[in-house]
Amino acid sequence: MVNSISKKTFLALIFLSIISVGFSFAQENKLSPELNIFNWEDYIDSAAIEGFEKKFGVKVNMFNFENEDEMIAGVESDPARYDLAIISGDQVKDLIRMKLVAKIDYKNIPNIKNINPKFLNPNYDRDNTYSVPYLWGTTGIVINKKYITGSKSWQILFDPKYKGKIAMLNGYNEVLGSTLKSLKYSYNTKTRLELEEAKSKMFSQKEIVAGYFDSITLREKMINEDLWAAQIYSGEGIGASKKNPSVEYFIPEEGAVVWVDNFIVPRDSENKYTAEIFINYMLDPKISAETANYEWYANCNLAAEKYMSAEVLNDKTIYPDEEVMGRCEFPALSDISKEDPAVLQFWNKAISDLQLYP
Repeated sequence: MVNSISKKTFLALIFLSIISVGFSFAQENKLSPELNIFNWEDYIDSAAIEGFEKKFGVKVNMFNFENEDEMIAGVESDPARYDLAIISGDQVKDLIRMKLVAKIDYKNIPNIKNINPKFLNPNYDRDNTYSVPYLWGTTGIVINKKYITGSKSWQILFDPKYKGKIAMLNGYNEVLGSTLKSLKYSYNTKTRLELEEAKSKMFSQKEIVAGYFDSITLREKMINEDLWAAQIYSGEGIGASKKNPSVEYFIPEEGAVVWVDNFIVPRDSENKYTAEIFINYMLDPKISAETANYEWYANCNLAAEKYMSAEVLNDKTIYPDEEVMGRCEFPALSDISKEDPAVLQFWNKAISDLQLYP
């Protein structure tokens, strides 16, 4: 007897408990019928999505955001709505701070071995506890050479003679960053006087820009020549140049910001296992190579390079040389606008006054 329960019954209960645990584990490691992904528009090759759906029998639902503030707001308002999202490193740290991301189970992502070691253990997520590197690139300028020649400087986007024919990205960090670089200040400056000077220049620029748009819209406006110059992400800028031979993307002579985009799993995702299987699929060298070729972005996946297009690998605007990289900056770990309430208030008012988001 064990506490008035027969030994036979006790063993049966233990057996049932083991079966229950095993069943629960099996349920957790079962692919879900659908996977909801929150992503920039056209930032995963549709062929890769179709391949995943066919291979695993999972329907992928894609939801798009236009800027990263919108992405964070979407995850914060409903952490269970999306199973996977793609976001830059400096925003990953914000999601970690807000406790909105789940830890990654690397038992389900053996293809992590393919990632270039220089993209692992970043300052925004040591040990990649919450994020998996995807693609990387720069934020620079795209111009139409029929209308703009000469200097390759950020000053192009502040030149009154191009009024109505230039535009900016719709993210305040991007607008602020390019303005600071145009003043030859660090993208990561914490000097209040430099920030004040950048604000003044931003407001002066507002009078001449056609607007603040997402990168896809900027790409299309450059292709059809509604715009002559724009701040843009490297992939869309290079993509525009492939559709219109008069268009050219470049990293300005003052330098630019270098960013790394990552996969993350929102905290309350109900399909975390399926999300991790998707990440592993995307890290397959051939799939990853096809994606980078399609997007015109640099790849964090070292094993994929042997399958990538020589045109992409040899393009110095996609893979800048050491001299150009020496003029570029990664976003710093700390963000003064998040740490200093006075500066946060300062920039919230600037964003509001600038009417950055329509």
